[in-house]
Amino acid sequence: MKQRVITAIIAVCIFLPILYVGDIWLRTLLALLAIVGIYEFFQMKKMNIFSIEGSLTLLATLSFLFSQRPQVALPRGIDYFFIYFLIVMLLMTLTVYKSDRFSFEDAAFCSLISLYVGGGFSGILFVRSISFGMAIFVFLIIWGTDSFAYIFGRKFGKHKLAPEISPNKTIEGSIGGVIGAIGLGTIALKLFNPLGFHFIEMTILMIALSVFGQLGDLVESAYKRRFNVKDSGKIFPGHGGVLDRFDSTFFAMFMFQIVLKFIGTH
Repeated sequence: MKQRVITAIIAVCIFLPILYVGDIWLRTLLALLAIVGIYEFFQMKKMNIFSIEGSLTLLATLSFLFSQRPQVALPRGIDYFFIYFLIVMLLMTLTVYKSDRFSFEDAAFCSLISLYVGGGFSGILFVRSISFGMAIFVFLIIWGTDSFAYIFGRKFGKHKLAPEISPNKTIEGSIGGVIGAIGLGTIALKLFNPLGFHFIEMTILMIALSVFGQLGDLVESAYKRRFNVKDSGKIFPGHGGVLDRFDSTFFAMFMFQIVLKFIGTH
């Protein structure tokens, strides 16, 4: 526990200033984290990252990441999404010329993880582009959900949420996580309302972020169980890898953008 706390404090002290400054500093950090995340996926599946498919997957991930806030200006008429889909087609083409070592399932795996990791980190850039306060608010809901779910689960948990995937998680803990996150978010809204939304709109957003953040955590538990590993990596002592730390964030960031499409116009 002591190691987890120390790692968390150091990580927050590094991450928050970079999140505040934003711009190329944040994009560079997220790009590095995305590369590590893809490496962790390849390690779990026992695939070689130093290969054609590994290089293409990294390029696809970075193209999706920078589609949100381009790192390099591309010629007119071309955007990063085009590059992403071009790389996906190249990955599928490899199943023809490397059929003995690279299957269609492998191509699907590479395409999906590049979407998952690149799109997840891209969501952080999107939220930060609104404001630093908005980014803090979203992370507050994600982290608050995790903390309250743990507290409520330990105290009141009786009914398993997904026993075959994550035996320690309970329905009571999950509900407590949502309630706690809403309470924490409501207090934060008294200090600032980054989007100027009504309380009902912000409550919908908070519930969506909390619920889908927990789903992201369960999905990460599912693929770790599929690959029979305890942690995705070891980059964060006491916490695991990049995928372990950003599983909830990826799903929450996707959902933030979806909800914003519905409540973001007045």
